[in-house]
Amino acid sequence: MSEAQINGYRMYYEVDGHGPALVMLHGGLGGGEGGAALVANHAAALSSRFRTVFPDRRGTGSSETPADGYSIQNYAEDLRRLLEHLGIHRAHVLGSSAGGPIAMRFALDNPGMTESLLLINSMSYCLEPERAVRQGELDQLRATTQRLGKAAAVEQALDTRWPGLRQRNPERFALLRETNLEQFDGLASTIQSYLDIGDSIERRLGELAMPTLIVHGDADTRIPVACSHQLHAAIRGSQLHIVPGAEHGLLTNEPEQTRGLVLDFLSQVARQGQPSAAR
Repeated sequence: MSEAQINGYRMYYEVDGHGPALVMLHGGLGGGEGGAALVANHAAALSSRFRTVFPDRRGTGSSETPADGYSIQNYAEDLRRLLEHLGIHRAHVLGSSAGGPIAMRFALDNPGMTESLLLINSMSYCLEPERAVRQGELDQLRATTQRLGKAAAVEQALDTRWPGLRQRNPERFALLRETNLEQFDGLASTIQSYLDIGDSIERRLGELAMPTLIVHGDADTRIPVACSHQLHAAIRGSQLHIVPGAEHGLLTNEPEQTRGLVLDFLSQVARQGQPSAAR
């Protein structure tokens, strides 16, 4: 558990294990627990083979919520500067859900630092139907905040994102409520940053030349599986694995199966004689 001043804000991150560097970027469109679930599900299991890095994005988890800096390009720069701070010159970069566009932008901006790219239930955010869903979430957040205040807006957002959580697990709901209230000033800016992606990633996917793994559940109701088929078609040489019957959040809902796919892929990369990642 560590903190450092990275690219203008206090970033919280965790580093565990030894071996080639593997960065795991959490999802979520602002607020929330950051990379905590990824750490809980994967840090110990990966520690004997990889030096894992779990950063909390600005305005999420235990990181600071600064007043500005909310853009995909800048999130990728946050990651580059963190790796520089850690002395890591090359890494496998995994992005889950909303972490995917950051991983893709990092790989596009820093191909020499990207040993491989792993995209888990993610998308490029260029499809209008998916952008409309996020725009609706942002509009609802702003309208509820104006009408009922921050607390009501956070509760409504949590009910939308995790239906029934308030009743099933009131303690976790209360924790998320308090966390999101602390991070509230970054929520709208974070959602807007994903809407601002436009086709800036999609039109450059053909530039990606590093080994790439794409994994998606075919029962995903948050990000349709068609989004990963689109990524696969655009990224030359990429591998696509569909997990039958799986919902969104593969790294937490199907951790062992998804980790197995990740490890198989990384073993393939190693066998193909790719340069060793920084240690």
